Amino acid sequence: MSRTIRLSVILTATLTIILSVTTATFAQGMIISNDQIATWQSEQFAPVQPITLESESIEIDLDDQFARVKITQIFRNNTWVDLEGIYMFPLPQNADISDFALWMDGRELASETMGAVEANRIYQDIVATMRDPGLLEYVGDGLIRAHIYPIPANGTKQVDIYFDWLLPIESNLISMNLPLSLDGYSIDAINSLAITVRIDSPDALGSIYSPTHDIDVNRNGSRDAVVSLEKGWHRPEGDFILYISRPDGAIGLNMLTETSSGDEGHFLAMIAPEYNESGIDVVAKDFIFVLDTSGSMSGNKIEQAKDATHFIFQNLNSDDRFSLITFATDVYPYFEGWKNATPDNLYDVKDHIDGISAGGSTNIEGVLNAACTLNSDTGRPLYIIFLTDGLPTVGNTNTAWLVENMKNRNQNLNARLFCFGVGDDVDYPFIDRLARENGGYTSSVGPYEDLELPLSEFYSKIKSPVLTDIEIEINGTRIYDMLPATIPDLFLGSQILLTGRYNGEGNATVRMTGMLGSERVTFSWPVKFKRNHNNDFIARHWATRRVGYLLNEIRIYGENQEIVDEIIGHSQRFGIVTPYTSMLVTEDQVISEGWDMDAVQNEGFFNAMRSQGFGGGGGGGFGAAPGGPPAPTSQEQSLGIQGMEYGAEHENAEVVQQFVQNQGGKTFYQNTELYWVDSEFNEDDFEPVQITYLSDEYFDLINDIPDLAEFLSVGEQVIFVYDNQAYQVNVEED
Repeated sequence: MSRTIRLSVILTATLTIILSVTTATFAQGMIISNDQIATWQSEQFAPVQPITLESESIEIDLDDQFARVKITQIFRNNTWVDLEGIYMFPLPQNADISDFALWMDGRELASETMGAVEANRIYQDIVATMRDPGLLEYVGDGLIRAHIYPIPANGTKQVDIYFDWLLPIESNLISMNLPLSLDGYSIDAINSLAITVRIDSPDALGSIYSPTHDIDVNRNGSRDAVVSLEKGWHRPEGDFILYISRPDGAIGLNMLTETSSGDEGHFLAMIAPEYNESGIDVVAKDFIFVLDTSGSMSGNKIEQAKDATHFIFQNLNSDDRFSLITFATDVYPYFEGWKNATPDNLYDVKDHIDGISAGGSTNIEGVLNAACTLNSDTGRPLYIIFLTDGLPTVGNTNTAWLVENMKNRNQNLNARLFCFGVGDDVDYPFIDRLARENGGYTSSVGPYEDLELPLSEFYSKIKSPVLTDIEIEINGTRIYDMLPATIPDLFLGSQILLTGRYNGEGNATVRMTGMLGSERVTFSWPVKFKRNHNNDFIARHWATRRVGYLLNEIRIYGENQEIVDEIIGHSQRFGIVTPYTSMLVTEDQVISEGWDMDAVQNEGFFNAMRSQGFGGGGGGGFGAAPGGPPAPTSQEQSLGIQGMEYGAEHENAEVVQQFVQNQGGKTFYQNTELYWVDSEFNEDDFEPVQITYLSDEYFDLINDIPDLAEFLSVGEQVIFVYDNQAYQVNVEED
């Protein structure tokens, strides 16, 4: 006979699509039970959450500004009895939902919609009952609620939500915000998460960009695109943010601003050409292919390099020109000067590449000098594709000298140098610096990996240059610490992400000049720097890129105490993991302090990185403890720094993250007394207002200043600063 427990449950849907001016945040899914059931559960079951979110799929069809949304969530009952639950969907602020349906097992569920006042009361009651401040993030403009029964014992229940939403558009920019965080009452990970956004725009598309996640963007012409994100066995963290722009003209700019405190702010500018292949003049290009055929490239490495070279030759535009230089002990230009990318010339060079074999020493000095004699005097963009294992053995083998020599010789040539390392013994710091000092970047593969993938990604970026030799200036307000330091070329389907700090507010002008073919052209846009407390991710995005830039400066030019101090300062304020900082618990609060600088000085920068387990971007962190995974290679360390320069963070720094939270644009550190302390708080500067957790004064504060819910949701005991006033929330002792 089936037993049924009537369990008070919230299975919370996750979707919020709002303009960036909205501040409401909603979590992924959770179980909330009353004390009686919680006690009964602890006596009858192993300590496991009764109902967990197993998988989630979010599909959005965006036609102009009209979104059709479907959310599919599968929940699992981890107990041996049937359960009854209450499904709650928090309505986002300023939403205009025209249609809503909640389905389960092929039937539409009856649901009720309540307004903001009633929803707020319900959430406050739940917070007080469950002692879970994380639920403060749920408070929005309203609530939809439906009963779900049964959720079968040891079984699953699928819930589908459909609704239509008319999205406003501001300055040709649509912003989507999908909160994905799992709160403390949910499992550590879900089996699968899939997000698909199908875009059908009436006008040509520009930027399609997520500052929070690595996304795949598949464009189908100028007005259609599909954005996808898939994760398996994944614990979602933070919000998924997506921006979609429609440029006003051939090249468009969208400006987002954030003001953290006072007059200081951060900005993110997205500059993109209209994705219209028939409306943009694609510039013809010149390529110099430099192929290492030395003995160290023998075996599979030379075959990788030959296959990769074939790939790019097959994809050259008919108006492009090319040259091919192979080198070992000596340098061998295949022909003098340039050849056009005609079918006959491409067939001829393919036949030549097939006959190449490896042998001899590695004369990098000679081949770089030879490449610099090929002057592209037509005003075309010039790209040097350098395939090597980066180990010079003849000529001048001093890598620092080789970098400086190439940089000096390239001043008149103005070539972009892209290095592709082959094998697991690549001198990655050398080829990475060589590329960076000459306007390019570096990629590499192991001895049995396919080099075609990174090369195809590279070529898809540079295939259709729109604007080259770009310079950008902003007039009308004080701008500083702008990144990237060197503006990359702008290609069809790509974008320039410009971030920095500003002081003050008001109207300004962004002016961009560059070469459109052989013509120097200028674009300008009026922008407004304004106070905005809602785009809090921008400050952290800037700080991550700034730290990556500074780390790269140290890696290339050596340590400078002023730079180290700045890295530590940003790390402490924004909770960023770096080779120079670790989060240490003190009697007062967790603070960011320097590394063991003796190790840095005695072992060197990279050895210290190894000893501390600093890994690659997007997957690094701590992990080089005895018995743990191997320390990261110099390639992984370089890729980690490169990732930070582009805004990526180290996701697996678990040793640090258990003591650090980022919420509402602030970083909180947990001290030994289990208080979450705002990094802006200094007891010498502030006398906190004392508030008792879950008291009437506590909830009155939230109702009076709704923005504080974000900070209070960090934990039961929290100290934070807001509008030059500090607050300290304390748990009342029994």
